[in-house]
Amino acid sequence: MAGYQKSSLSDDEQAVFNSEWDRLITRHFKVREIQDIFNDNRDAIQEACEVSKFQLDAAFGGMNCRTNEFGWGPIQPNHLLATSSTNSTAYAYRTWNQWFTTDDVTSSSTYGWKAWIGSSSADLKVTKYGCFAIIGFYDAEQPAKVDALLAKIKGVDYPVWWMGDCFDEQDYQVYELATPIIVEKEQTMYIQERVGRAGLSKLRPIGLIFGKGDYLRDKKPYAQT
Repeated sequence: MAGYQKSSLSDDEQAVFNSEWDRLITRHFKVREIQDIFNDNRDAIQEACEVSKFQLDAAFGGMNCRTNEFGWGPIQPNHLLATSSTNSTAYAYRTWNQWFTTDDVTSSSTYGWKAWIGSSSADLKVTKYGCFAIIGFYDAEQPAKVDALLAKIKGVDYPVWWMGDCFDEQDYQVYELATPIIVEKEQTMYIQERVGRAGLSKLRPIGLIFGKGDYLRDKKPYAQT
């Protein structure tokens, strides 16, 4: 991936990355298909780590990073912050889980498209204390309710990512991006989803956050903007 400013990991930081990689992935992501996607994209995730080192101007300290270091972990909904001053919440959602109604599927005005991360009037953004590496999406609920995603990330519009066929052809509902996306600090995101079925959806991104130590340990937990 070109176009990113980054700082190479030191020998000590590389040793932390290498030693924690398997434990991080296997402890947080139990499904083999998801672990395989992480391993397929290890180089891209290391690049995201190097971008984060440049962006956050801090040393990489791994899962138990100290205050002035940065670490890594799974992307959670509370890592996305509201950008609109009229939005009373300072975070995206408490959970990725959603309930879809029949109206969400059949609406003639939206053709089944529904805002998921952010909205057309209020993007969500990454904190100034972190960066994302997004490598795909998965749905832990059978059957999957979302057939496609339409994204605008860092001001870039992406083509529709059609996931329905991919989900139908696997035992576990996993969609891997052809090219991983690095979302730098304070960059905005808006993702819509095409609702194919009513019911519970557990769609969530596959990826990691690289965040400053004081941000990752914030108790609020919807941390600083």
